[in-house]
Amino acid sequence: MRSRLRRGGDKEAMESAGMMRWLLTYADMITLLLALFIILFAISNISAVKFNKLARSIAGGFNGTNAVNNPPDSGTNAVPHGGGNNANMSAVKTQLDKYIARAHLQSKVQTRIDKQGLVITLLSDRAYYDSGSADLRPESKQLLDVVAGQLRNVRNEVRVEGSTDDVPIATYAYPTNWELSAARATGVTRYLVEHAKIVPTRISFAGYGQFHPKYANDSDAHRQQNRRVDIVILNGPPAPSQTDENTNVDGPSAAASSPDHRAVARSDRGPHAKRGGRAAVGGAPVE
Repeated sequence: MRSRLRRGGDKEAMESAGMMRWLLTYADMITLLLALFIILFAISNISAVKFNKLARSIAGGFNGTNAVNNPPDSGTNAVPHGGGNNANMSAVKTQLDKYIARAHLQSKVQTRIDKQGLVITLLSDRAYYDSGSADLRPESKQLLDVVAGQLRNVRNEVRVEGSTDDVPIATYAYPTNWELSAARATGVTRYLVEHAKIVPTRISFAGYGQFHPKYANDSDAHRQQNRRVDIVILNGPPAPSQTDENTNVDGPSAAASSPDHRAVARSDRGPHAKRGGRAAVGGAPVE
């Protein structure tokens, strides 16, 4: 009996030890899971700086903010896009306004500052161009020399924009208003580069035809305002300069002033009619 009892006790002890082996496997599994979660946490640790950048970028996109021109990590000390040029723009506009007043050109030249920058508008109502022509008159060149003098006082990029009214044109040289507006913008751009020695990498041109009117083309007075060439000194960082413009001055130089948004030269047309279309663009890309 004793022998049997001992054998039974040994058997029960062996069975108890075997039944508890699952705890070893369970403990190993728990240890491996803990190590796995530690690794996952370590590799997924969020950088607060990067997270804030992402959050500001997304918020800027929904708010219509340009995330390229206004980077989220610019910081509180960063200068807003174009903000550092406001003083120069105002100075350029002041000088141009003085010249316009002295030359009694208030009905032919307008200046303004808007969100794009300083716009010098040349109203082309037969003051700077003949009807249906893109050839600059001598008085146009004299004004462009003064404008070029102001352009040398800033380093911003410049865009020349030609616009017309909605009166169609159909001539051999200018089949539509696009060609006429683009030709006038091209002529101003070439004069500023070739004669006034403005660095060509700073300047571009666009021809908008009748599709960028300032006013509705519902009266002669409004059509006159829509026939224009705008010289826009754009907001933003200075353009890269290959040469010093101040060392290649052919025209007169004026102190800095800040004209308004666009310089206007009239896009008059010939006696025939045909409707124009898309914008013709040259030089640097237009927004």
